[in-house]
Amino acid sequence: MILSRNWLQIPLFLILFLISSATNQLAAAEETLGTIRFTAGKSPLENEPVSVELPETGFTAEQVFLIETADAEMTAIPAQIEKRKQSADLLWWIPPGKTAAGKTREFQIHPGTISPPQELTIKETDRAYQIRIGDHPVLSYNYQHIEPPKPLDPLYGRSAHIHPIWTPGGKIVSDEFPPDHAHQSGQFLAFTKAVFEGRPTNFWEIKSKKGRVRFKNLVSKQVGPVFAELIVTQEHVDLTGESETPALLETWGIRVWNQPAKDPAYWMYDISSDLRCATESPLNLPEYHYGGMAIRGGRGWTKENCEFLNSNGKTRANGNHDRARWCDISGRTEPDTPWSGFTILTSPDNFRFPEPVRIHPSMPYMVFTPCPLGDWEIDPGKPHISHYRFLVHDGPALARTDAIWQHYAKPPKASIQLVAAP
Repeated sequence: MILSRNWLQIPLFLILFLISSATNQLAAAEETLGTIRFTAGKSPLENEPVSVELPETGFTAEQVFLIETADAEMTAIPAQIEKRKQSADLLWWIPPGKTAAGKTREFQIHPGTISPPQELTIKETDRAYQIRIGDHPVLSYNYQHIEPPKPLDPLYGRSAHIHPIWTPGGKIVSDEFPPDHAHQSGQFLAFTKAVFEGRPTNFWEIKSKKGRVRFKNLVSKQVGPVFAELIVTQEHVDLTGESETPALLETWGIRVWNQPAKDPAYWMYDISSDLRCATESPLNLPEYHYGGMAIRGGRGWTKENCEFLNSNGKTRANGNHDRARWCDISGRTEPDTPWSGFTILTSPDNFRFPEPVRIHPSMPYMVFTPCPLGDWEIDPGKPHISHYRFLVHDGPALARTDAIWQHYAKPPKASIQLVAAP
């Protein structure tokens, strides 16, 4: 081998390191731990996460990557292991490109790590945990109490909400302390009409002085090549008694998925909400027309420049309280500027699925809520768990939204076969 003049200028130890690194990568690529197969469902799959349960014995690798069997170029695909205490660990990856409906793809598992095209990070600021993909911010979860700007009443200050929420193009599709309804900050979960220990309370309308939702503590955070996740605890605090009393403790799992596309059409993240009684008293929730997982659309979105579309094809005009699998809110600040928006997908595992969607007749906000369907309650020892997926997009609502929901609701079945130990 003849070395060029540039190579001759590189220190010998660095050349040896590069050769050793390449050799180790080649060896890792040749070492196969097993095979994974999955089959897409009735809808095509495109850059969406897939998982497989790992066996409780026989899989000791902490970090792995995948190579598709049919890929002649042997392109390495990032993978990430999710550790779970109550059940088998999961291996997650995002199959690159499109997978036709009903198609089966096969991947080899290899030990080691590779870097994705864009790194996921969680940056802690003086007010929020900000999750980023490469140089692009995706969302900020506000753990600090945020004071509202003057002249708003300081009572509107709050924590435990997500804002800003950015599109891949950098547009902000959420609002914080909107002047018309300052309690609707970003993305949040709260109930409006509630009864705790016989007293009417209200966790939604903060200025009522009856209740509020606030951040309690960070449980954990995880960053990998496939997803970044925050797990936080929030308190739904009743203020109607002799002293402040948390009525509910809520755990949010916020998971942002790393999109492998160079210029993705959307960011995708999930939130799981685990609500439990904080005392021996239940929380009664009488029938009401809103209360639940909510989003306030971007500043400057008006009735004329904001549109809604749900999975049943209904809009603001006829979609209020329609029971939909997903609902999109899109807006723009001027009639001649591009659209951007935010879609909520609800899980079939949720209480009263498909939950009605409250669409406000004039303001840019919506909420998935079980409350219009009659009285219910959260009882001690019986957690109320709900799951949602969110698509944050440039342009109008995504044409593929229903296919994305189908995959979210009915994930493709995957199987794993490990190589027998020698």
